[in-house]
Amino acid sequence: MRSLFYNYIRNRFFNKLLLLYSVIILLTVSALIFIIVTNITGLLKEQAITYNKQVLQLVGDYFHEQNRNLKNRMTSLYTFNDPDKKDSVYEAFADISHGAAPGEMTGNLREKAAYVNRYMMDTVLSSDTNILDMVMMNRTFDYEMSATRYSAGTKLSDYVEHVRQALTDRTPADINARKTYILPAFDGSRGSDPLTVYAVYDYIRFPNDPSGFSGYMLLTYDTESFRRAYEPYRKYLIGTQLVLTTEGEVVYDSSGKYYKQPFPYWDLVQESSDSRIVDGRESIVNVNKDDEFGFVTVGIIPLGEVNQGISYITRMVLIAASVCLLVTIVLTVLSTRHFSRRLKDVLYRIKEIRKGNLTAIPVKEHHDEVGIISRNLNQMSEQLDDYIKREFVLELRRKDSELKQKTAELYALQSQINPHFLYNTLEAIRMKALKSGDTEVGQMIKILAKLFRSSIKEEMIVTVREEMNYCQSLLELYYIRFQGRLEIEFDVEDGILDFGVFRHMLQPIIENSIAHGIDLGKTRNLITVRGRRAGDSIVISVTDNGEGIDKARLASIAEQLRQPLVYGSGSIGLLNVEARIKLIFGDECGIHIMSEKGRGTEVQVTVLARSKEALRDYVQGFDRG
Repeated sequence: MRSLFYNYIRNRFFNKLLLLYSVIILLTVSALIFIIVTNITGLLKEQAITYNKQVLQLVGDYFHEQNRNLKNRMTSLYTFNDPDKKDSVYEAFADISHGAAPGEMTGNLREKAAYVNRYMMDTVLSSDTNILDMVMMNRTFDYEMSATRYSAGTKLSDYVEHVRQALTDRTPADINARKTYILPAFDGSRGSDPLTVYAVYDYIRFPNDPSGFSGYMLLTYDTESFRRAYEPYRKYLIGTQLVLTTEGEVVYDSSGKYYKQPFPYWDLVQESSDSRIVDGRESIVNVNKDDEFGFVTVGIIPLGEVNQGISYITRMVLIAASVCLLVTIVLTVLSTRHFSRRLKDVLYRIKEIRKGNLTAIPVKEHHDEVGIISRNLNQMSEQLDDYIKREFVLELRRKDSELKQKTAELYALQSQINPHFLYNTLEAIRMKALKSGDTEVGQMIKILAKLFRSSIKEEMIVTVREEMNYCQSLLELYYIRFQGRLEIEFDVEDGILDFGVFRHMLQPIIENSIAHGIDLGKTRNLITVRGRRAGDSIVISVTDNGEGIDKARLASIAEQLRQPLVYGSGSIGLLNVEARIKLIFGDECGIHIMSEKGRGTEVQVTVLARSKEALRDYVQGFDRG
C-alpha cells in the first residue's frame, strides 16, 4: 500500500490533482444533492398546495358564475319581453300554471307555453353550455315546464320526486335569506346512461311581494362540468376536490365516494388548522368560502401522496447525480492522462535539446499555438466588444435624437390647438355677457374653467372616457351659447372608453362641425358623437346635419389630409389632428370625411385600440422604431 502511494500518488502530480478533484467533486455533489432534495421536497409540497388552491379558485369561480347566471335569469323572468308579446315570461308562466291541464290548453295558453319555451331554450340554455336541464314549476308542483339541451338528454322524470321532496323540505321561512339555493348531488340519467347531477335554484317571487313566491326555477348540471373547469390542471393535482354547501352537503366530489351523504369531515373543514386527519391519513386541507352564494370549495391533499412523489424524485436525483459524478471522474481521468502525455512530450523535447538536438521543436512552439489562439480570440473579443459598444452608443444617440424630435413635434402640435380654442371661447363668453344675465355667464365660465384645466394638464395621453367628458363639456358650452338651438347626442360603446388617445383629438373636429354645420336659422341643429370598436381599431365620428360640403371642396380637403402639414400657422384644425394621428398611430390611421351637399357632414377618426399605458409608453418610451 505504501509503495502504491509513493508510485501513483506522491510522486505523480496529476494523480494527486485527480484525487483532490475527486474528493472536491464528491463533497460538492453530495452537498448539492442534499440542497436539491431539500428544496424539491419543499417545492413539491408548495406546488401541490398551489395547484390545489388554483383549482379551488377555478371551481369556486365556475360555481359562483353558475349561481350568478341563475340570478340573472331570474331577473329576466320579469323583464324579458318577446317583441310580439305584451306579457313578461313570469306573467305567461303564471297564466299557464293556473290555467287548464296541458292536454286541455286553449290556443292562447299554447301560445304562451311556446313563448316560455322559447325563452328557456334561446335565453337560458344558451347562457351556459353546461346546463343540462332548465325547469320551471309552480308552488304546488302540479304544473311544470322543462327544457333540455340534448334530444337524449337528462330527463326531469328521472328525478322529479327527489326534486319535489327536496324543494318542499328546503323551503325556508325567509326565501330572501340567500341569493340562490343549491340542491346537492343526486342521481339523474342521459338516455340509458346514469349521471350524478346537481342543481341551483331560486324562488319565483311575486313582483309586488318579494317575500312570497309562486314557484321555482331550477338549473341542472352534470357534476363532470366541474372537472372540465380545471381540466388543464388535472395531471398536476394530488388528492380530492369538493364543493359543499354551508351545511356540509356534497355538491361535487372528484373522488366520487362522498356523494349523497353529509360530508363526514365537515367539522374538520371548519377548523383553522391546515394539517388534519382525513380518512385516517394526515392531510393538508385548503378551504375557500363563497359568502355571496353560500358554498365552500375544499381541497384535501394526503401528505402520503405528496411524499410518494418526493421519494420518486429523490431517487431520480440520486441516480442522475451518481451518473454525473461517475462521468465527471472518468472525464477527469482521461483529461489528466492527456495532459500527462503532453507533459512527457515536453520533458522528452527538453532532454533532446540538452543533448544538442537543435532540430527538436521547442516547447514554446507547442504552447505558442494555444497561446496564439487564446490571444487571437481575446483580441477578437476585445475588438468585437469595442465595435458593439460604439454601435450601441451611436444607436442610443440616434434613438434619443428621434425621441426628442418626435416629442417636440407632438408638443408643438398640441400647443397649436389650446390658444386658438381659448380665444374663441373667451370671445363667446364676452358676447354672451353682453346679451344675457349673470346666471348663464357664470355657467359658461364654470365650464370654461373645467376645459382650461383639462387643456393645461401636462399629460398628453388620455382615455377615450376623458376625451368624451371634455367634448361633452365643450358642446355644453356651445349649447348655452346657442340658447338651446343645438341638440347633442353621444353614442359611444362602453368597451372603448378605457383605450388611449391623445388629448383634444376631437376638439378641432367639433369646432368645425359647429362652425360649418350650425345654422341658427334652422329649427333643428344636431351634433352626434359616436364611437365603436372595429377589429384592432377604434372609430370615432362627429356628424352634423348642416349644409354639407360640395364635391370639389371635399376632394380638396381629402388631398390636403393625404399630406398634412405638421408645422405652420395655417395647419390648425383637421390637418393638425391628421398629423398628430399619423405621428402617434401610423399611416394606416387618420381622418376620413363623408359629406353630401344639403345633407350634412360626417368626420370619422380611426386610431389603433391601445391602452392608455401602452400608448403613453410608446410616445414617451425609448424604442419606438
